[in-house]
Amino acid sequence: MKLSKKCTGRGGESMGRKVFGKSLERAMDEDLDDLDGEEAPSPSQQGPTVSRAIEALRDEDRHSTRMISPSLIRMSQIMDRLDPSEDLDGLIASIQEEGQKVPILVRRLPDGDLEVVFGRRRLLACRALGRDVRATVMEMTDEESVIAQGVENNERLDTSFIERALFVSRILDAGFKAVVVTRATGIDKTSISLMKGIVEGIPEELIRYIGPAHGAGRRQWEQLRSNLKDQRDSDISGVIAEIPRDRPSPERLAEAIRLTRAEPRPLVEPPSPPGITTKVTGSRLTITAGSKNDRAFLKHLETRLPELLEEWRKS
Repeated sequence: MKLSKKCTGRGGESMGRKVFGKSLERAMDEDLDDLDGEEAPSPSQQGPTVSRAIEALRDEDRHSTRMISPSLIRMSQIMDRLDPSEDLDGLIASIQEEGQKVPILVRRLPDGDLEVVFGRRRLLACRALGRDVRATVMEMTDEESVIAQGVENNERLDTSFIERALFVSRILDAGFKAVVVTRATGIDKTSISLMKGIVEGIPEELIRYIGPAHGAGRRQWEQLRSNLKDQRDSDISGVIAEIPRDRPSPERLAEAIRLTRAEPRPLVEPPSPPGITTKVTGSRLTITAGSKNDRAFLKHLETRLPELLEEWRKS
């Protein structure tokens, strides 16, 4: 793999601060045992600390900004947006006119491939333009990568509630503990559990169709989850088919809530047997047979009346 190196001189430290920002450095410098009361792994288990990764970024021998073909960089497995390509035209135009001002961060995987840590939209924009992307290459563990991705994106991205909930759920599904989620997102343990429950209670197909629904908070998504729980046999494909795709995402969410809300069933009296009519007048019940064949039923009912009356009194 051939990468072109761009000289940085004494800019290694300033670039490290520019790429990561103070919030990320603070998160990376924290110890695992400072959160949630969970025991931090021993140095031998944890591997290179994130703080050392920051130092590596500032070290001229290991930190450099390079121009890399987007085709050589994998997307990260844990996505933090429903659709990174949404509203990408503005960024494409900006990079085309002014160039890529901020590098993306990529890490080298054990097999030698590169994976984006953050900056996926810049990567997609450069890919669309057919130009190399300016990137900082680092060696990072899976945990360090998740924390860096989460903290940096909290500063740069306007993610919606459901996108944050999906990100939380995906981190947990990848085998990380809640303490890592907290370090990556700043979300407390109780909220992590609530978000996980919402994501598990709504089919991802429906979430993706609704979209990010910016402005919609936890209560709306909890209502949708509750509706689906009450209607376990609901046809998700049928619900999706009734939601207009051209409506804004928050309106699609509201429509999904409406469509899945259980309607009260009207009380329906059991019908009389075919050919038999009844009429109650005061304390009198009149039963009329509709045909000669039904008269046998009247005779049967007459013989059963004392027994039926006794059953009713005992009940």
